[in-house]
Amino acid sequence: MVTRRSSSNTLSSILRGEFIIEKSNVRLVPFLLLVVVLGLINIRSSFHAEKLLKQSIALEKEVADLRLTYITNKSRLMGLYRRSVVEGLVKNQGLKTSLTPPEIIEK
Repeated sequence: MVTRRSSSNTLSSILRGEFIIEKSNVRLVPFLLLVVVLGLINIRSSFHAEKLLKQSIALEKEVADLRLTYITNKSRLMGLYRRSVVEGLVKNQGLKTSLTPPEIIEK
């Protein structure tokens, strides 16, 4: 039971910060500061990684939407390139399809 009390006293001493005051533990202060700084850096990097992951997911969704828009617009444009559609668009301007094939001019 004595070890149990000493371990609980040690734990409460650590939580209250009393162990830093002792002369024998003063040399541990730089190490403890290093551990705290590394812990903070670790927390910051994990938040940064989460932020980058969210941005990546958002960009993937945007790329998928843009790809769908591209395919839709491309199919509409291909439909407008058909000869019958072009003839219908220029009909009210008085243009007609030529019935004679073009002639090749040789030098």
